[in-house]
Amino acid sequence: MRRRDVLWGIGATGALAASACSTVGATDPVEANEAGLEAAFFYAFPLYEIARTGQNRAALPGLNKLGARAVLSDDTSRQITAPNNDTVYSSAQLELSGGPIEVIAPTETDRYFNITFMDAFTDNFAGIGTRLTNGKGGTFWVVGPQWSGAAPAGVTVLRSSTNDVWMLGRIVVEGPADLAAAKAVQDKIRIRSLATTPPKPFGVACTNAEDAANFLAVVNDMMARSPGGLGHMSRASNFAMVGVGPGLTPTPEMIAMWSAYLPKGIAKLKEKFIFRDLTVNGWGYQEKGVGEASASDYLRAAIALGGLAALPEAEAMYFQATNDEAGARLDGANKYVWRIPPDGVPAGAFWSLTMYQTETDGRFFLVKNPINRFSIGDRTPDLVRNADGSIDILIQRDAPTGALASNWLPAAAGQMRMSLRAYLPKAELRNRSWKVPPVRKA
Repeated sequence: MRRRDVLWGIGATGALAASACSTVGATDPVEANEAGLEAAFFYAFPLYEIARTGQNRAALPGLNKLGARAVLSDDTSRQITAPNNDTVYSSAQLELSGGPIEVIAPTETDRYFNITFMDAFTDNFAGIGTRLTNGKGGTFWVVGPQWSGAAPAGVTVLRSSTNDVWMLGRIVVEGPADLAAAKAVQDKIRIRSLATTPPKPFGVACTNAEDAANFLAVVNDMMARSPGGLGHMSRASNFAMVGVGPGLTPTPEMIAMWSAYLPKGIAKLKEKFIFRDLTVNGWGYQEKGVGEASASDYLRAAIALGGLAALPEAEAMYFQATNDEAGARLDGANKYVWRIPPDGVPAGAFWSLTMYQTETDGRFFLVKNPINRFSIGDRTPDLVRNADGSIDILIQRDAPTGALASNWLPAAAGQMRMSLRAYLPKAELRNRSWKVPPVRKA
């Protein structure tokens, strides 16, 4: 499991992430105009996405219950946008109003793993794993904003600013033959509800984010579920003039304004996620703050649409390519080459290049192909190197022939997007001095 690489950088980031309960600086109250709608939309959209995906988890396996996926994601994996094909997942939708949820995590130092906890605004407020706890597990209590009890000795308390929390565990897999060993680690993750009351079900079913009445009803219900005014909830009152707030019922005039605005707002998020302002060699570089409370509402909402559950930069970095080196849109009708330099991608744990098809709603899913290869990376066996040690990845729709046939990453039909993930990115990636190589038309 490349232990030396996996343990790179642990000391640089410290132990368990701090609680996210400090009050976020409030913005000024917005007015009932398009600028006010936009500010409220960027603020509220992550709540809608957590509700939408959380309702799926509430249905199966259920609130405060752990679900485990012991297979690698493929083209049928469509619960979340842009799934990775590198790890197996353990996932739970937590509802904390009734009391703590106990999480028991394994100690694992030979294999990269991460268990992260996201609040209802999608911020990663705590985590357990290779980087954050030096691979050490233990017993943890996840508690809501109004919990005031005391945990037993030896239990670490992780406090959320919202009662709705998504717990998501990732465990790296070296390939199909390694699934059983990864599952053995996954099976050691357990949760137990210590709540004194049943979990509160979601109050409003998500239908369509462009349906103004549904969008506002879901968002306002989500805000009402987390009293206490911690984290981003401290800014909730700033959006009342446009109908956004805990338990508010928007007027027909407000709903009409939102109906006119929402398609434009979602289009802005799709554009933002491409990161055109931070493009080098055709690759969009993420803004600083992804996955963290310090992110702007605009960035947070764009990630919720196009890369929900993205990790903080110290844990992983993400680079997106929708254009080739010449600036032309990537299209499966063409053939491309992506050359990895001899030293590889500077990632302390592992890296991968994943192919996605672009959906009309702005989400991204893995591409069905005859060899069931959805990503390629430093764990892919039998990659052929050039004489200087570099590796040419062949990106095309049809299977290549010749000496480099094993370096094939099957392309989507039509427009596509590729994502480079680097887990435990090294300093040269984090400071942007290492540039992602361009995708060149063959």
